[in-house]
Amino acid sequence: MLDLKKYEEPMQKCSRCKFCQASCPVFLEDLLETHVAGARIGLINAALMQGSLPVSDRFKEVVDRCLLCTNCVQTCPPNIPVDEIVVAARHKIYGGKRQNLIKRKLLRQFMDSRGFGSILSRVGALAHDTGLFPPDFPAPAGKPFLSSHSGSYPAEGRRRAKVAYFVGCGTNAFYPDTAEDVIKVMNRNGIEVVIPEGLVCCGLPAMVEGDLETAQELARKNIAILAAQESDAIITDCTSCGRSLKAKFNKLFPDNDPLLLKAAALGDKVWEATDYLNSIGLSAAPGNFPEAFTYHVPCHRGWSQTLREAPRLLLAKVPGAKLIEMEFPEKCCGAGGNFFMAYKELSQKIRAHKIQDIESTGAGIVISQCPSCRSYLSAKLKQKKFMHPLSFLARSYGNE
Repeated sequence: MLDLKKYEEPMQKCSRCKFCQASCPVFLEDLLETHVAGARIGLINAALMQGSLPVSDRFKEVVDRCLLCTNCVQTCPPNIPVDEIVVAARHKIYGGKRQNLIKRKLLRQFMDSRGFGSILSRVGALAHDTGLFPPDFPAPAGKPFLSSHSGSYPAEGRRRAKVAYFVGCGTNAFYPDTAEDVIKVMNRNGIEVVIPEGLVCCGLPAMVEGDLETAQELARKNIAILAAQESDAIITDCTSCGRSLKAKFNKLFPDNDPLLLKAAALGDKVWEATDYLNSIGLSAAPGNFPEAFTYHVPCHRGWSQTLREAPRLLLAKVPGAKLIEMEFPEKCCGAGGNFFMAYKELSQKIRAHKIQDIESTGAGIVISQCPSCRSYLSAKLKQKKFMHPLSFLARSYGNE
């Protein structure tokens, strides 16, 4: 992603088939042809590679008005990495300075601490004033998960596996209960969980901004720590974190960087927690939990062929639980990192369709593996309970 020129050949593979048109939440809302992935990469090629178009404010808006949801990539016949092309374009346009200085500093602090940690109370008001957190966004937890958790959590009974747990920024700062449930469920099923010290953000917020130098710096720290772990797998409860660890770290380094091979090897071990548990199977039978739930499938699911179905398959084993499917469970919620703040009206229109779809199920519980989706949807669906699939499973085990 550091060099836009490397994507020249993939750009040429676009046949304008318009498959991306049917999957792009932005186009489906505003119906502007320039916001379809094929048109967007064509404009990027013309302006930033051929120089036949000016880098105007309107061009920048076309580049910025992308959720980076990757739905277009998942429906693209030649699998053109549109999201990487957009990130590389933002890097070339802004050089990591898309936001003002205050927002950049706050975002960097958030990524270094995986949440603001102990300084959250001091910067909370400032974060809202600068737009880092919108007024209707759920409040951060009083105590971040990583402020009191580290080290190893042993398996119950015979140890079947050992995993290193990458706790993302959203879970650490906003949903420490999710991390608690992940550990309890893994331990209950014979899996030892280790929480490595010194990890930082997966770097996705920096990539979204086109700040690839910061993303690379964060990746170097994480790769060094995770590569040293003697574990059977690396798990994360967040699909976006998993995407960065598995599919994007190896795109942040030049071909001659020795860390490239480590990044690729690391990616082979990365799993979303629900997906991993479903792959090795349950050793402890769930208890009765007669609740109806619906499943919002996160957009960042394409890095694993089994991720989207894992919650359905795993929770089908819970006695009494009932899945009520949405009509469009895989449609985007409109959050997209900071997209919902930069393009508030558009994002809320996209979210409105998802909210209507959720409400039509009548289910009282909404499960999803994405903390960002959970926060954005719960802001307008306060009567619903939102939780990670493993939190649902934890309740069936009696871990309230």
